[in-house]
Amino acid sequence: MQNWPPSPYRPGNGIDPPYLGDREEQIEAVRAFLKDARNPRNVLITGLRGVGKTVLLNHLQGEAEGLGWLVVDREFSEPDADPLAFANALLTDVNRALRRLSLSTRLKDRAANLLQAAIDVVGALTVSYGEFKVSVDTKRRRPGPHRRLDDDLKEAFTHIGELCRKSEYRGMVLRYDEFHVIREHPGSPTLSALLSATSAVQQHGLPLMLMLCGLPPVVDNLARSKSYSERMFTTLVLGNLRPPEDRAALVDPATRLGRRFADEVVDAVMVDSGGYPFFIQVYGDALWNGSHGETIQIADLRRLRPRILATLDAGFFRARYVRASTNERKLMRNIAGFGESATIEQLQQASGRRNNEIQPTISALIAKGLVYRPERARIGFTAPMFGAFLERTPD
Repeated sequence: MQNWPPSPYRPGNGIDPPYLGDREEQIEAVRAFLKDARNPRNVLITGLRGVGKTVLLNHLQGEAEGLGWLVVDREFSEPDADPLAFANALLTDVNRALRRLSLSTRLKDRAANLLQAAIDVVGALTVSYGEFKVSVDTKRRRPGPHRRLDDDLKEAFTHIGELCRKSEYRGMVLRYDEFHVIREHPGSPTLSALLSATSAVQQHGLPLMLMLCGLPPVVDNLARSKSYSERMFTTLVLGNLRPPEDRAALVDPATRLGRRFADEVVDAVMVDSGGYPFFIQVYGDALWNGSHGETIQIADLRRLRPRILATLDAGFFRARYVRASTNERKLMRNIAGFGESATIEQLQQASGRRNNEIQPTISALIAKGLVYRPERARIGFTAPMFGAFLERTPD
């Protein structure tokens, strides 16, 4: 029996797959932005679960760091939706940038005045270079009626941009994943503060760049916060891989290691996976590890398919399903009765409830990142093939 190398497929969250397909064109486009710090551009990556958003974001972070940008990264979660938590996260990230800048050898002679000016805005850290040291109590800085977050961020970003120009860094990138959880709350303009401060410093040519990534609701969240947000970002919408990229994502990694898939196996996996990158990686990994021949046959797929689906159901799908309440699950099953999305009218008919009765449930599901509005009066799942999972799974 042939001892094959370890599986070349990588189905984990945010892990680089062995084949990126047409994502290379998107990377090249952003690389061009990163090379011109005088005209900073913001990037927004969006799409359903499992399409490779975080993989692309990680690639872009690597590109930015390789080209000399100071990258401050963060992955948001639902608790960060609280306005104070989000504001504190932003100020913490400003401090992280200042800490990195405080170590710049090129700022040795000018660190005292420039860094102190930036630190005074947020009052939040100890920075040092040699004998130079500034300490400020983080607990002293709290948003109040006489301190506007957008003004603080604008001033801090301005200082950071100027510091970057005098250091070895091209500029600063705020690299934020799962950003769809962040939305504007009435009376707490935190998201709009980030956008307005970023726009202001970019208009002055300072090297600051936002690199955001999230599920489809992120687009609406940004637009509701600032109407001009659509003009601030170059938006990369990721979906399933198209032929022939989808087939290459399955076939090429195996070919490089001396194995191949029978054509009918490739055809079947494309149908099962819908061309979604994560699912292709799951199938490829299971077929590689669960078969032994040089050619992976349809019999291997038939034998392994139940196990593959059970793995996806128990992990990828159920982890999302259990976050929903009883009423939310009922509504999701109503959607699944029509496929992967349904109109509001269809949901009213299926649930026997009026529009004003189902809207709070829809809003709750959107806040949890489980559904989104692909178009007016239509609700869809944020996870590909989630409707099929619900149809084959008892409550």
